[in-house]
Amino acid sequence: MYAICKTRGGIVMNIYIHYDQYSSLSELIRKLSAKGIKVTSGREKPENPVDYYIHWTLSPEAREVKALQRSYNSQSNRLGPENYQEIEAILHQNHLRAFLGGQGTAWPITIWPKEYLIYLWDSKVVATERKIVLTSQIKDIKNRGSQQNFQWLNNLTEWEKDRLIPTAMRALHCLGLDFGKVQIGINRSNGPVILGIDPAPSLPKKLAHAYADIIVKSIKKGEEKKSITIGSDPEFMLSLQPGHRMVPASRFFPRQGLIGCDNRRAFGASDDLPLAEVRPEPADSVNEAMEKIRKALREATRLCPYANIAWMAGSEPYPGYPTGGHIHFGGIEPNNLILRALDQYLAFPLLFLENREKAKQRRQFYGTIGDFRVKAHGFEYRTPGSWLTTPELTRVALTLAYLTVKNYPMLKRWDFADLSFQEAFYSSELEKLVPAFQSTLAELYQVDRTEDTRVLINMIWLMYQEGMGNNEKIDLRKSWNLPIGVQRYRHVAKPRHSFSWLPGSAIR
Repeated sequence: MYAICKTRGGIVMNIYIHYDQYSSLSELIRKLSAKGIKVTSGREKPENPVDYYIHWTLSPEAREVKALQRSYNSQSNRLGPENYQEIEAILHQNHLRAFLGGQGTAWPITIWPKEYLIYLWDSKVVATERKIVLTSQIKDIKNRGSQQNFQWLNNLTEWEKDRLIPTAMRALHCLGLDFGKVQIGINRSNGPVILGIDPAPSLPKKLAHAYADIIVKSIKKGEEKKSITIGSDPEFMLSLQPGHRMVPASRFFPRQGLIGCDNRRAFGASDDLPLAEVRPEPADSVNEAMEKIRKALREATRLCPYANIAWMAGSEPYPGYPTGGHIHFGGIEPNNLILRALDQYLAFPLLFLENREKAKQRRQFYGTIGDFRVKAHGFEYRTPGSWLTTPELTRVALTLAYLTVKNYPMLKRWDFADLSFQEAFYSSELEKLVPAFQSTLAELYQVDRTEDTRVLINMIWLMYQEGMGNNEKIDLRKSWNLPIGVQRYRHVAKPRHSFSWLPGSAIR
C-alpha cells in the first residue's frame, strides 16, 4: 500500500489505483504523489471510501467499487483474448475496422507500413507513438524476426489528428473504457485498423509523467463549477412540391451565417450544397435556445420564401443525405462520463421519437454513440439526427441535453456496454429497448425531481406512443408556424461536370 496526503481547501482528495503489477505503475504513483495528491494502491479493492477509483487492471472482481466522485474503467470487463470476437463485433458495429487476432477477422497483413500507439485518458490524448516500416525493410523483418521501435511523437499531422485520434477515442468509448492504449495499423488501401486495445498499459517514466499531468488536470477541471451554455446546429433539406425533388440549400443560403449550408456536396460532380444548417447563438437556458432557433428560422424564410419548397428534417430526408441535430455545450469540457450520459439520456430516448427506418439508415454512416468534437467554447455532441421537425421535438431534445449535462455526475446508467443493446440501438429494434427506455426516463426524474422534468417525461412517452416522430415529410415551416410566401420557385437544374477526351468539350 502506497499513500501520500495533501489537503486542498480543507478537503483531502483520495485516489485509489487498483493494479495487477505495482512495478508497471510505480512511476505514475510517485509522480501523482509528488503533485500533492493522496494516492493509495493495491491488488484488492479499497477498504475505505475513496473519491476517485482507477481500475488499472484486467481483473473484473473490483468493478463494483463505488467512488464518491468518479470511477475509471469500471464499465467493461470482457477485454481478454477469449472475448476478442465480441470486441471486434462491437467495434465493427461502431464503424471501426479491427483485427485483434485469435478467432477474429482474418486480415491478410502481417506487417503494417505504419503503426501507432495512442494513449488516452478521459477523451484526451496523453501521448502518441509511431512506428514506420519502409518497403525495403519488410523482407528483412520477416527473415530476421526483428521489429522496429515505436518513436514518441511531439506533433501530429492534420491527417493523424483527424483520423487516428477520433478512431482511438471511439474504440475506447464504445467498449466503455475511460483510458487505455489503442494500437492502430495503417495500410494505404484500408485506412486505420485497430490492432489492439489495452485497458491497463504499463507506464515507463516519460509516459507515467504524461499520464500524471493529465490525470491531475482532468480532475481539477471536473471539480470546477461553471455556467453551462447550450447551442446547436440542426440541419434540414429543401423539397420542391409536388414531386419531392431535392433543391440544394446553397441556391438560397450562404455558406456562413445564422442560416448557412453544411459543407457536404451533392452526389456527382457538383458544387451544390444540399443541406441547410441553423446556427443560433449559444443560450443560457432551453427557453432562450428555442427563441434563438425560431429567430434563425424566420431569417431562413426571408431568404427562401417560396410556397412550393417544403423544409424537411429528421434522420434522412433523402437517401444518402443524413441530417444531424448536433448540440453544443459551452463552459464545460467533454469527458467519458458526460458522453456516456448523453448516449443514455439524450440519444437513446430520441431514438423512440425518430422514424425507425430512416434512423437505421442514417446510423449506417453517422450517429454512432459518443460522437463528439472539441470546440473552442466546449464541445459538440453529434450522435442525434435532426430534431428540427417540430418545436415540441426540438424542446424535448434541448431539454434532455441540458438536464443531462447539468446532472451528469449522478447519471451513471450506460446500457451500451452490452453488445445486444448496441445492435438493437443501431437497428432501431424499439420493442427490445422499451424496458430500458422506461427505466432511463424514470432515473432522469429521480435525479431532477421537478414538475418541469415530470412534464417532459410524460411528453416523451406520449410522443412515442402516438408515433409523432415517424413522419419526416412534415414541412417544418408549418409545424413552427412560420410565414410562408405566395411566390413559387421554378427549379432549373445546374448541368454537372461532363468530361471528354475531345479538346474543348468539358462543360458545366
